[in-house]
Amino acid sequence: MSWARRAARAAAWLWAGMAWAAPPLTQVQDVLYKADGTPFQGSAVISWRSFIAADASNIPTNQVTVQIVGGLLRVRLVPTTNARETAYYIVKFNAEGRTQFTELWAVPPSATPVRVADIRIPSPPGSNVTPPPSVVQIADVMGLSEALAARPTKSIAFAPGRVAFIDAMGEIAAVSGAPGDCVRANGTVGPCGGAATIGFIDMETPQGAINGINQVFLLSQAPSPASSLHLYRNGILQKPSVDYVLSGNTVTFLSVSTPQPGDELTASYRTGGQ
Repeated sequence: MSWARRAARAAAWLWAGMAWAAPPLTQVQDVLYKADGTPFQGSAVISWRSFIAADASNIPTNQVTVQIVGGLLRVRLVPTTNARETAYYIVKFNAEGRTQFTELWAVPPSATPVRVADIRIPSPPGSNVTPPPSVVQIADVMGLSEALAARPTKSIAFAPGRVAFIDAMGEIAAVSGAPGDCVRANGTVGPCGGAATIGFIDMETPQGAINGINQVFLLSQAPSPASSLHLYRNGILQKPSVDYVLSGNTVTFLSVSTPQPGDELTASYRTGGQ
């Protein structure tokens, strides 16, 4: 083989090696913490659009997922700040089954590791406008699903343009009555200024022997409505149908809640109205 052919073959092998060489990479390395000081646990999904690197390497659109354990983030990426066209990375940090936040990175060429704070950018290169945040789903906000589920919902009795109240099922219902009626605290309506007078009895001591045997006690008046009765035993609110039953002005404790010697009973309730 002639010297010229050998030189040509060596040049071809050299060119092929250069063509297949991987582009230079910059290592991003940092330790991430949450606001309470505990290490971030989760993953980072790093995506990018196609670009040409500084060494003419073609970097097609793709993404890579990096696990973050004990707060440690370590990943090697092709630099974007010296790319032949505008390029940057979109990074979504995921934890607890959802995306916690998203940020943009512009990675410079570097022989030493760079930290996240060194590469984080507020907007894409060449843009003076911060992009709007990605759509946040209900499940992305911790506790929002539970808070929404705890809200009262509309009942079949709901109607627009009416006074609303929370009914016995915990739903929003509309008050029904004449335009000139008055609405009471329990959602009922009636003529304003009627003969009935609503009274309030506070901290009354029900009459009856507290001896561990007697279960029947009398109030001075019948609570009206019956649901207005707040009966306390040693400062603990008793539950109707669980601790006692009410009939007129008679309170009958169930056997499991029979007042014992030394117990104190007090009752507060409304009278004379609904």
